[in-house]
Amino acid sequence: MRVATTMAKVTSLLGAFLAIAVLMGLLGAGLLLPVVGTAGTAAREGVGLFEELPGDLDSNPLAQQSRIEAADGSLISTPALQNRIIVPLEQIAPVMQDAQVAIEDERYFEHGGVDPKALGRAVVTNATTEDTQGGSTLTQQYVKLTLKEQAERQGDVEAQRALLARSGTEGYVRKLRELKYAVTLEERLTKDEILEGYLNLAYFGDRAYGIEAAARHYFGVKAKNLNLAQAATLAGVVRAPSVTDPVNSPEASKARRNVVLDKMYAQDMISEEEWEEAKASEIALDLTDSQQSCLNSKQPYFCDYVQAWLLQSDTLGATREEREQKLYTGGLTVETTLRPDLAKEISRVAAKSVPPGNQYGLGSAAAMVEPGTGKVLAIGQSSDYNLEESNDQISETSLNWSVDRRFGGGTGFQIGSIAKAFSLVTALDNDVTVNETLSVRAPGRVDSKGTWVNQPGNARTPVGNTHPAGIFFRSDFDSDCTLGEPYWGVRNAEDENFSRTITLRKATASSVNTAFATLASEVGTCKIKKTMARMGLNSGDGDEYGAGDKNNPPTYVLGSDDASPLTVASAYATIASGGTYCPPVPIERIVDGNGEEIPLKVGECEEVVDPDVAAGVAELMQGVVDLQGSGFRAVLDSGQPAGGKTGTADGSVHTWFAGYTPQLSTAVWIGDPTGSKRYDGRLADISLGGRFIEGQLYGSKLGAPMWKDMMSTALEGTKVEDFKDPSQDITGSQPKDEGGTVPGVQGLSEREAIQRLSQAGLNPTSRYTSSSAPEGTVAYTYPGAGEPVEPGGTVTVYISSG
Repeated sequence: MRVATTMAKVTSLLGAFLAIAVLMGLLGAGLLLPVVGTAGTAAREGVGLFEELPGDLDSNPLAQQSRIEAADGSLISTPALQNRIIVPLEQIAPVMQDAQVAIEDERYFEHGGVDPKALGRAVVTNATTEDTQGGSTLTQQYVKLTLKEQAERQGDVEAQRALLARSGTEGYVRKLRELKYAVTLEERLTKDEILEGYLNLAYFGDRAYGIEAAARHYFGVKAKNLNLAQAATLAGVVRAPSVTDPVNSPEASKARRNVVLDKMYAQDMISEEEWEEAKASEIALDLTDSQQSCLNSKQPYFCDYVQAWLLQSDTLGATREEREQKLYTGGLTVETTLRPDLAKEISRVAAKSVPPGNQYGLGSAAAMVEPGTGKVLAIGQSSDYNLEESNDQISETSLNWSVDRRFGGGTGFQIGSIAKAFSLVTALDNDVTVNETLSVRAPGRVDSKGTWVNQPGNARTPVGNTHPAGIFFRSDFDSDCTLGEPYWGVRNAEDENFSRTITLRKATASSVNTAFATLASEVGTCKIKKTMARMGLNSGDGDEYGAGDKNNPPTYVLGSDDASPLTVASAYATIASGGTYCPPVPIERIVDGNGEEIPLKVGECEEVVDPDVAAGVAELMQGVVDLQGSGFRAVLDSGQPAGGKTGTADGSVHTWFAGYTPQLSTAVWIGDPTGSKRYDGRLADISLGGRFIEGQLYGSKLGAPMWKDMMSTALEGTKVEDFKDPSQDITGSQPKDEGGTVPGVQGLSEREAIQRLSQAGLNPTSRYTSSSAPEGTVAYTYPGAGEPVEPGGTVTVYISSG
């Protein structure tokens, strides 16, 4: 039985032996080998087959990781199918090159791809003993690695299986093919080129492909900085990475390392002292996790967002498959617009103000956009990133609250009075002026019998019994955008009643719902919806904003539909830039693996609002970010002019502050990301993040100071810029510097306020009022700051009693 087995081995390997002879020119020189019987037939067939095999090995570009960088060049992530970084041979330590040659192929620089001595020894050993010995050169191993990589990339299961064949006809053919590939490869490439390819292609265990990724993963250094012990460790892994990598098999790895060191010493590559010192050392790992997954990124939410953006952009290809191929295997360098300092500040302020796991079930998120370019400078949120959500879905989650669903977010959140900015744009674009006085339609109620009743009294025609008793706003709206009942319940915050006539300035600064419902009925709800679309406002699920209100009163004009913080910040940036909308873009530049820049395919910036109208809206919204406006807590200490808007929706389940300067637009959201109103009680008089919030939670009470903190950091050291003044056609009055409006005096002492108003030619009087403003300071005035007033007109100054 043993004789038969031995003969079979001799027969199966004789063809390979003859192939060696062919390669060495022995047959051509007339050397005759005994060819008899079965062995002779196998040998003749083997030589013929060898000559017919293809000799050129197609070497496609290796799959290597891409690199996504922040604006400062710091690493965000390295998306890849394989954790590989390709480097030239000069960036690989010489000691690493020596170590690999010593353990794999000591005569590498002497042979031409096939080592007859080693292969002959393997033939004899395998044919005459029960042991199996390999005779492959480093070049042959490179061929095997290349064929394996190509088969895996192409998903060729049959080719992958054939590469594992070690016996029979299939194994014989495989060996012959690899022999011929190796010889022809040596004719086309230099020894250094083959060694470079081998070290970049080899698998070093623990998901590290190629020497550069392995050096960084195991030892935290680049391949060019590997020392002797480290190089020997890595060289020893390649032959059997599953059982010799230093993380999962430390003892086997050390033993294998010492074999490499022995080989290097025996081949005079290292001195006796170096040999002994390296063998005596322990393997000192400095593990560095690959950032293939956004889970390991320092900017995980932006990482998810930018990868989702790339896979949906035509920049990397026409199909998702093409984009994935380029992103995960193309070795791209993606330079993003992210400023890590701003992202860190957003996350810090969000987590400090709305701590993860708070008893009210609230979370927070924010986004920053550069007006005029659409560059997404930062996003962040109060939660920690985790693929497995915490039970409360707030402390830990991978859901990106800042972006739309298609980029890894949800459907967004109700934006409340944030939506009023779009009514302002529409109004000024339709001949309403900044200093317009609105005649607010009378609120009323429908009693339990379905009869419309004015406030206070006169009965109107019954409208049916479908309306419960309560406060309703009666008005007419565009039938194409409103197909429901003509009675719309509109309340102001705290059910506050305002005068039947109110200036647009006051209505904006105080966020008066009834005034904006009136404005919407006058300028047209369909027009407002079109303005929203032009300025980039869409629902978080990708639909047009307000699409869900098709069969209801036009509540979307007061922000009943959902949107993400990034979408809101981008839309508001249109006002900040003077009317130019730029689609949000997180990418600055992409360079491929060959150093060639890939042209970006992004939406173009477009003027969608008349610049004069934008200037008028900016002036109105500056009245919000004013000591007498609803956003007085957002006033920047630097004196930088800013416009903004508070927003509160769904019983304070969602609260906002969104605002901008000419340089930066930021939207801040605070709320329950599940929208389920999990807190059992009214969100009023609560303590959150070390801050007591008196009364009902509104966007002005938490979102505004958070916005101020974020913007103050972002604008630190920048030049104070003013918005452009609107023309008189837009303001509808004399320019501001010619008088006619009430100066802002909130926060001043009574004496200072009286003096300033008197100097403006007005007639000030004082009254005391309960207020959270410091005792003795001005809480507000009537008329309010920025509102028109006749020369010598009376202005009542309300002093806080503390």
